[in-house]
Amino acid sequence: MANASTAGATAPKTPPQGVNSELKSTPLAVGSAAVSEHISTVGVKVKNVSPWIGRDVEDYRECPVDGMLQELLYRCRDRSKPLPDKSRLLNDSLKAVLPICNEGNDAQVIKKNMAELVKSKVEANMYKPFIQATNCALDRLSKLNAPGLVSAEAHDDYKILFHQNDPKFISQRHQGKKSDRKPDVVVISHTCAKKVQKGEPKDAYKDAWRKPTKNFKWTDVRSTVEFKWTKSKLPQPPATHAVKAYDVPDAKQYMKYQRETNDTAEPTAATPAATPLPVGGAATSSHQTSDARGRSNQSGQVNNKKRASTQQPDGHSSKKNKSNCTQPDEEPDMIHPVIQNGLYASEMFAAHIAQQSVISYVVENDIIYIWYFDRQDAIQCSGINFVQDLPRFMVLLLAIQRMPYAEWGYNRLFEPRPGSSGQVRVPDKHIGEVDLTFDLESDKRTTHFGLRGRATTVFPVKSEKLSALVPNLPHHNPHNPTDELVAKLYWPEEERESEAEILQKVYEIAKDEESKVRHHVPEMVWFHKFEDTSTANIRRALGLKDAERGRRILYIIVFRKLDPITKLSDKKFLAAWWHIVVCHYTLWNKGVYHRDISPSNLMVYKTSDGRYIGVLNDFDLSSTQDSPSGRERTGTVPFMALELLTKDAIEGKVKHLYQHDAESLIWVLTWVCLRYRNGRLLRKGRPFDEWLKMDVNGCREKKNDFLNAGRRKIKPTRSHKLNWRVARYCLRPVALFYADDPEFGDPESGDSEMDDSEVDDSSEAGDSEANDSEADDSEAEDSEDSEADDHVSDYLTDAVVFETWLQKNIPRRYRLPKLLVVPV
Repeated sequence: MANASTAGATAPKTPPQGVNSELKSTPLAVGSAAVSEHISTVGVKVKNVSPWIGRDVEDYRECPVDGMLQELLYRCRDRSKPLPDKSRLLNDSLKAVLPICNEGNDAQVIKKNMAELVKSKVEANMYKPFIQATNCALDRLSKLNAPGLVSAEAHDDYKILFHQNDPKFISQRHQGKKSDRKPDVVVISHTCAKKVQKGEPKDAYKDAWRKPTKNFKWTDVRSTVEFKWTKSKLPQPPATHAVKAYDVPDAKQYMKYQRETNDTAEPTAATPAATPLPVGGAATSSHQTSDARGRSNQSGQVNNKKRASTQQPDGHSSKKNKSNCTQPDEEPDMIHPVIQNGLYASEMFAAHIAQQSVISYVVENDIIYIWYFDRQDAIQCSGINFVQDLPRFMVLLLAIQRMPYAEWGYNRLFEPRPGSSGQVRVPDKHIGEVDLTFDLESDKRTTHFGLRGRATTVFPVKSEKLSALVPNLPHHNPHNPTDELVAKLYWPEEERESEAEILQKVYEIAKDEESKVRHHVPEMVWFHKFEDTSTANIRRALGLKDAERGRRILYIIVFRKLDPITKLSDKKFLAAWWHIVVCHYTLWNKGVYHRDISPSNLMVYKTSDGRYIGVLNDFDLSSTQDSPSGRERTGTVPFMALELLTKDAIEGKVKHLYQHDAESLIWVLTWVCLRYRNGRLLRKGRPFDEWLKMDVNGCREKKNDFLNAGRRKIKPTRSHKLNWRVARYCLRPVALFYADDPEFGDPESGDSEMDDSEVDDSSEAGDSEANDSEADDSEAEDSEDSEADDHVSDYLTDAVVFETWLQKNIPRRYRLPKLLVVPV
């Protein structure tokens, strides 16, 4: 049996006094970032994802529309001329479009359609006049010589128009799950429009109001327009238009969206979207807060008891859900237009691997609201009355018509033109140009669904330059024989210490901790920070308060390929898990705090002689001593320590200790034992799915119930029978640790040993490692002595985690020496 003196991977004792083992917690995660990693379990139907999108948009910032118009016009300035003054650019543009509003046949066509729109009785009647008016305006604007702006694009790939989409679905897959959305109107290119129109249209503008004959793709959609009709009568267009100051009444300047918080029923796994959203986080991390004006708007919180009403608490009526309407009984009756708009923005983000921002629109009666989304938060612009203030609306159309393709939020490097391939060349000042070929169709690609957060996307990549670097890396791991690379593209907070910087510190520690660290951390080959992508840029340009706070920037890191630890079973899994336990503690003791333990961050590789080696992965939410930690909450809720799921922790009053990560490692062990069979996730009957769909309070309660009683009744899969015995022994002191806390239940005493009837026999036969002889089972009964009970929680608080405690409490036949020794 390995012990502290002989095992190369034995865990160190309590960190020395100089180690910063306490880290102040920050508010828990909210929004779509909380569920994106597990979207295949949560689901992509509107009822599944609308609560999380609601959290993404509720903290929107407010911005005067003239400021946004100035910025959009500036993006399409003529770069061959001196830099224009932004306010003058707007004023000149307003004057330039005025003749189109008042003179000639086009002005009459636009006026006629606006008059038809304001007479609409239902929402669907708004589409045709709106599309005909805007496309007539775009056609006329394409011939306008606008001072200071570039000319309109002539090629159909770049010319845009507004096209009806309803009633067609636009579909997309997210981790194997298919989403079906139905935006009212989309902004697309002429090339895309001609593909869905009848016959061979010569003028795509004219038929754009008709229903498309084929489905659009999200990769083709530049923007969406969501309509909402709430009034029976609106003023007719004026006889003539003039350039005037912005004059929308204060009450209508912004769409007031605020999720309900007063008449809340406790959320359940069966109704995650039907209930209002309580404060706090849900299924995973990556959250930044903001001092958004939208959170503190003057509308207040309304206790709306009439859930069946068509009026929302803020006075906006919501439309019947139009997404996934093939199963209407499974969807909520009403979806707020702000939520619907956010869902479409999420789809546009997901359609492009490096999408930097999305601009979309909500039309309510005769007012159009511009929404700007990026990975920091949402910005809502004050509305334009496009009927009464046509020149201002015309300037908006002028700006989006003249914007270069990349200014639609596409990354210039990754997608310089429509239909770009996955081949990219990145200039690097240290090693020269780096060639990258992404496999975007790979089934191993993981994508992000949602609006805010890191938006991590991982996919296979090939590179001659980087492959040649691998053997000469200072931290090269010769035991991993793979020649495959993977790219991680994501949006971390700028103020945080970067993952690349943290890994460099990890590699320095590994020099002194050869067996415990060096071969158990990811092998970074190359990283690059895209300096011009900061989300603070637009906020500085708009003059928004706290533009720098929570800002994000695009990174790419290329690693050598690893496999998920969940593919392993029995002793192979347990040994790899143990490698990670030791590596994690060693790094913590040296001042690198991971704080985001979850199954997806525990990886393995297979050596040339067939051994599986555990790897602690994903350091982008880690921190080190004296380093800025940013504003993101670290941790994945189903695996977080119960103490970090309390009200005090949500309010940032609980210190993040080593014991919390130790508990997370136990939750991961438990999770895998009960949800995976022979390396595959159970298709049905798997426990804990509801933990992924709940808010933090609901998840804490479910975990506490499991800890107090459920762990004795549940059955593991046969391929994790051995590991479940270890997990149960580990869970017992966790339960006792919380026993005296009134916020948690009192665990029932007397853990009984598990017999074969408690094992899930639905797994396939032939898992030989799980069918070892039970001759030594009697030895499993001798570990629960009084001394262990007296100090059962010491290993958590004192951080003497798995070495002495496991050796004492785990039955001897499971304490194989090779389990406690890192094989490399």
